[in-house]
Amino acid sequence: MTDKPAAPPSIGEQELNKAYHPDDVAAFKQLQSFCPDYFHIIQEFGLGSLWQRPCLSAREKELVAIAALVTQGDSEREIRQHLHTAPLRGLTITDITECIILLSIYIGVPRTYNAMEIIRHHG
Repeated sequence: MTDKPAAPPSIGEQELNKAYHPDDVAAFKQLQSFCPDYFHIIQEFGLGSLWQRPCLSAREKELVAIAALVTQGDSEREIRQHLHTAPLRGLTITDITECIILLSIYIGVPRTYNAMEIIRHHG
């Protein structure tokens, strides 16, 4: 009996492994055994489809994602992950802090202050 060769990684899996911090990849993959459908939606639809759309650059998509996480509040883990991913997609800490300064007018100081604290203590 011969072993079947492993399938090449999907676009979503390639994106996950390329951009995410290894600790976050490991934590995220633990969800696969707990809830495979949820894992599939995030990896294949989110990273494999939505992040591959050509209209916005990876840099622009990353800035939108960070802004969305800041507006939600209670997203510290995800914000930290995107602080890791941001430089890989062309963003600087200055770009991110400028985005958060702008957001302070629209979503208020408490959420933007929390985001600034996350950034200040990052890495």
